[in-house]
Amino acid sequence: MILPTPAAPFQRIKAFGDIVINGLNADTLVLQTGHPDLLPKYNEYTLDSDHVLPAAGTYSLTNDYDVNTGIRNLERNWIALYDSASSIVDFYLQTYRPEKLQFTVSAGGKITQIVLNSRNGIIYHGQLIYSNLTRDSDSDLIPDVLDSGISGSLTNFIKHHISVDGTPGTKLVLLSSGNEIQTSNGSTIFVRGSL
Repeated sequence: MILPTPAAPFQRIKAFGDIVINGLNADTLVLQTGHPDLLPKYNEYTLDSDHVLPAAGTYSLTNDYDVNTGIRNLERNWIALYDSASSIVDFYLQTYRPEKLQFTVSAGGKITQIVLNSRNGIIYHGQLIYSNLTRDSDSDLIPDVLDSGISGSLTNFIKHHISVDGTPGTKLVLLSSGNEIQTSNGSTIFVRGSL
């Protein structure tokens, strides 16, 4: 299906089960994790040089806590896609925690299709227009459009829309000093599960 421009602020996708969305032209896929080490190629730290789409093909994220591919690491129940040279961000807000995400990258290096699953809930499609999708006013590698510390960001716009089955995600474990706990091989320690 090719989705029309949604009614403001977002519009229900009237389909259930696996929902295939075609006609996309995005160079960035965003899965909000709250930490640069979780889903490093897809989290909100999109200005990091690690955020390069894989080669042409179809890719599936897993329904687990794998650091690189596990969508249970999501902090919120939304997915965003955009072309960094444009000013429009498409987002997909789900009433249940996402369990499926598949995307197709074209030979031209653009995401042209995604597959989501509604889990018998509802998925809403929305768009946000932002003048510069690569502006980072506080230099934290998170573009202002995705930064929870910036008024008017997508993150703040939909932060009150939580999933029916609890907030998904992974929480960072901190020392009393506020520093991250790291193992001897440099891995960060997280607490995983529904919080």
